[in-house]
This record gives sequence, structure tokens and C-alpha cells, in this order.
Amino acid sequence: MPYTKFLRTIPAFRSLAEREVSRLSSQCEPVRVAAKAQVIRRGDPGDAMYIVKEGIVRIPILDEQGREKFVARLGKGEFFGEMALLTGEPRNADVFAETDVECLVIRRAPLQAFLHKHTAVASFLTEILGRRLLEGNNIKQVGKYRLVGELGRGGMALVFEGLHPTLNSSVAIKMLSHELVYDEEFASRFKEESKILAGLQHENIVQVIDSEEAYATYFIVMEKISGQELSRMIDTRGVVPFEETRSILAQLAEALDYAHNHGIIHRDIKPSNVIVEPGGRVKLMDFGIAKTRAEAEKEDEDIVGTAEYMSPEQALGRKMDGRADIYSLGIMAYEMLTGRLPFDSPDPYEILRKHVREPVPSPSKINPKIPADLEEMVRVATQKKPDQRYQRGGDLAAFLNKGRAAPTLDLSRAKTKTLTLVYEGANEEAVKNLLKRTLVEAKKISGVRVGISDGRFYS
Repeated sequence: MPYTKFLRTIPAFRSLAEREVSRLSSQCEPVRVAAKAQVIRRGDPGDAMYIVKEGIVRIPILDEQGREKFVARLGKGEFFGEMALLTGEPRNADVFAETDVECLVIRRAPLQAFLHKHTAVASFLTEILGRRLLEGNNIKQVGKYRLVGELGRGGMALVFEGLHPTLNSSVAIKMLSHELVYDEEFASRFKEESKILAGLQHENIVQVIDSEEAYATYFIVMEKISGQELSRMIDTRGVVPFEETRSILAQLAEALDYAHNHGIIHRDIKPSNVIVEPGGRVKLMDFGIAKTRAEAEKEDEDIVGTAEYMSPEQALGRKMDGRADIYSLGIMAYEMLTGRLPFDSPDPYEILRKHVREPVPSPSKINPKIPADLEEMVRVATQKKPDQRYQRGGDLAAFLNKGRAAPTLDLSRAKTKTLTLVYEGANEEAVKNLLKRTLVEAKKISGVRVGISDGRFYS
């Protein structure tokens, strides 16, 4: 295509493969505008994006009173009017040719049909929008949430930090890549993730607050988690300390038990989907490929997930239940205890073959210091047949908690705080719930014991 070489010089298109740039080039039409002529008029329909191929355009920027604040000038390789491709809203600025100008024009209507056929091309829209959301004065907003910065990015989504409009607290805003918006199955799955997470209320599962649809894509608004990805922890430490390993795995097992009891199979348990907060609390993230129990009980032609952590039944596209997540947790435990994966290969299909046919090696052969209970946990969790694994996340959590050292309390230096609650009988349930929450928070503090009026200790 005649414009492929030129488009490849533009940063927004560099993430596209050569074939995709060539396809996008087929959607470009040249337009020449004489110096001092108007290219775009404020209020006109937003129906196309312009890329400057030669010359300079001038864009007067106005304040709220309509007075000119400054003039922006764009030259070769820069673009304007791009929000037309995402929203189709009327133009919000005038654009003039300062010199004779040649532009490439990408028109919205034919591009929409084109992107449904060639979804990978749409990733340039995500690149453009990501930049505009962070740099633009006018659109630094998603629905009612104001954006502050970028938290991370992956193949499926960008994640921004935002501000909650009424609580004035930070949130994480996950934006689905436009490449996947045009893939109807992925888009549906992304929207389903927000519904799934909104229905899960557990201290070890990231909490969804809201969802938005804007700029031709979808956003999930979640609590912002401060902490370190477990994958990063493994990369930097190699082996995670055994007591910390028990705590992390037990919390995840409890989170999975809760999700499974609510009919949700995660299907992508791995260290990069786990955040460990500074106090040690664990958060399970990314339910993007989760399935309901009813869906998971069907044969699945599309094998999705991460090969290194995938259960045999998932690798074969067979029916599965929560025990598939337990297998993945066992693989993750192996990695935490040894600093490496049991099966590794540059070929993901070779890894899947090993998960199906080869037993998981004993982690103590790599790290002889591993405690017997953690060795046993890996062995049972990673059995090939689901019936031979832990049957519930709760069973696994109970097994791990038996091996955890009880916190000690130096009574010679101990201090006490007493809280007395006086309440009417009608508030009995509310008070019980308050005490439950207090116990949960107390468990996060090392060396704290909580007693209730019957004299028993609860943490």
C-alpha cells in the first residue's frame, strides 16, 4: 500500500504488525488543502481523523469564554480529529492550513466495518486514546471518574488510576483494548468480568465499584490495590519464605472457596494475577476469562488461560470445576517454593502436553528445605485426576493453616484496649457484623489477640 511506510513512522501505529499497517493504509485517502483554508470547522460532524503528511496546520485553543488562549501547530506525522473515530461527536475546535497541507484521512463509517473484519488493526485506537486520556485537558475523564495516571498495561487492557467523584479516593480503571472491543466474544467476556466481580464480596478478591462505557470501549472501575505482584516477588526473591508462602496460599484458597461456592471458576490463577499488600493481605485479580460453573461444565473448543499453570482438563478443553483452579494454585505453590516452574518450554503446546501426561516433579528435589506439609500440598493439589486433589479451596486452606505457626504474644509487654458496645436489641445483627469485621481486621496485625466477653481468644 502506498502509505504503509509513512504510517510506520508514526508512534501510534508502531505497535501494529506490518500486515495490519498495510491494511490500515488501505483505509487512507489523500486530501490537499491550500494555505489559509479551513480544514475542520467547530460544530461540524465528527466523521474522520486526519494525519498530516506534509505541511503545517494551526488549531486555535479557546478558553471557556471563547477567547483564544494559544495556538497549537501540528506538522508531519501528527494527527487531529482522532476522537471522531471513537465518539463521532461534533468537532470542538477549528483547524486551519497554515501552509499548503497534504493529509491522509481515515473516515469513521467505513473504518467501523473494516475493524470488525480486521480486529487487530483497532489497537492503534487504544494507543491514541491512552495518550489523550493522560495528556488531554478536555477528556481526562471516564464517565464521572477523573484520571490521574497510568498504573499498567497488558495485551488485553490498559489500567489507569482515577479519582472517585464523591469519596475523593483513588480507584483503578481498567480499559479494554479496542482490538478486543471489535471481537464480540472478548468484549462480552470483559463486560461479564465486571458483573462477576461486582457479585463477589470477599476480602481476598479485588472489589469492583462501577463500570463505564465510553470512547468506543469498556471500563471496569475497581478498588486500587497498593502492593506488589506475586510474580515480581518471585522474580526478586527467587524463593518466597515458607511461612509467607503458607499465608499467601491459604488466603488464595479461601478466596477460591468463596468464588467456587458462588459458582465462579477463575481459570487463570497465576502470580501476576495476585497482589500482596504491605500488611500481607492477598488480593486475587483479573477474572477476565472466568466462567460460571454451568459454562465450565461444557466442553470448550477454545483453550484459554496461561499454559504454565493450566490444569490437565483445561489443557484438553474438557469440562472443569473449581478443582482446576486448585491445580493451578498447586503449580503456583511449586514456583513460590523453588523459584521456577515445574514445566517450561518455548513451545506452549509442549507445556500443555506435560501438564496432561507428566507428573509434577517433587519441589524438594530442587529445594530440600521445603517443609513436609508444603511438599504434600503441592503433591495433592497437582494430581492429574480432579478426584484425587483437594476437593474445595476450604479443604486446602484448612490444611495449610494447620501448618502455620501460632502467633506468640509477650504478655510482659502486652497492652490492652477495651471497647464496650451498648445497643438496643434491634441492633443485635448489626453489632455481630461489626465484631466480625473487627476480627477480620485484627487478624491482619501480627501479635494481636482479640477476646470477647466470654473470655475466649479469637485471633
